[in-house]
Amino acid sequence: MLIKVLKKWSKSISKINNFVANCNEVLGILDKLEEQRSLYIQESNFRNILKKHILKLLKFKQEYWKKRYTVRWTKFGDENTKFFHAAATERFRQNTITSLETEDGRVIHEHFHKAAILFENFKARMGQTTEPQMHYNLDDLFSTQEGLEFLSAPFTREEIDNVVKQMPIDKAPGPDGFNKMFFKKY
Repeated sequence: MLIKVLKKWSKSISKINNFVANCNEVLGILDKLEEQRSLYIQESNFRNILKKHILKLLKFKQEYWKKRYTVRWTKFGDENTKFFHAAATERFRQNTITSLETEDGRVIHEHFHKAAILFENFKARMGQTTEPQMHYNLDDLFSTQEGLEFLSAPFTREEIDNVVKQMPIDKAPGPDGFNKMFFKKY
């Protein structure tokens, strides 16, 4: 089904290109006209409609190429190993650094030397770690509060029972799948 649609679209993709070119030509005429005088309301509305139409045509064109690529990959990717290997090889070539040039102009091709150059460059960009100097006293910035030890104390059974009793029973279940009625009952 999708391949039939793509074949139909492939015949009309050149028509879409022609439509876009024609619309852009009309937009150019309207732009030149606007440089000479302000556009009438009808001309301005026509220009806005034309811009929306161009965006719609470009979206169709983008969908065509996206679907074409997907179908081609699905069609040839698994059964045609030659195509699959060619695509994988091209991807590898794009993601490979074949050589690096040092600051003194030498060109390096060996993997170990390229890794060393990249590591040194990374270290130079990141800088060196040093012990930070404190220009202020932390004890002066924060005042200690007495009597807050109960905040880190473990919950008591009475506190847990009070919270469970106060929960509404008709709410949605929690992340574990149990609703509040389950906790109150058991």
